Amino acid sequence: TVRNNAMRALAAFAVLALKQPDTKLKVPATWFIEALNSLDWQDRVTAVNILVTLTEGRNPAIFEQIRERALPALIEMAGWNSLPQALPPFLVLGRMAGVPEAEIESLWSSGKRGDVLAKFKR
Repeated sequence: TVRNNAMRALAAFAVLALKQPDTKLKVPATWFIEALNSLDWQDRVTAVNILVTLTEGRNPAIFEQIRERALPALIEMAGWNSLPQALPPFLVLGRMAGVPEAEIESLWSSGKRGDVLAKFKR
């Protein structure tokens, strides 16, 4: 509960930093990326929801850090059977793959998750 509340509080700062860059706030994605590997389901879901916001600008540094630290976890999450929980990791992976937002939405709506997931499977 404490971790979840801390992540949600940091998320509020992250949104503020994105909406008002003049505040010069910086919220690194590091701990949210690390939380994708947590044994606690709530940590993972909260973290990926925040990463959806942090990846809106498609920052390559965030994507590289995800590749290095949590890509397998993100791929697993995007394949979950619970669609509301699978959508946020799918969005992040689509962005990482360079897929335009409209196409990500179209692939999701048409049930073609595998098209994005295949880009990351070796």
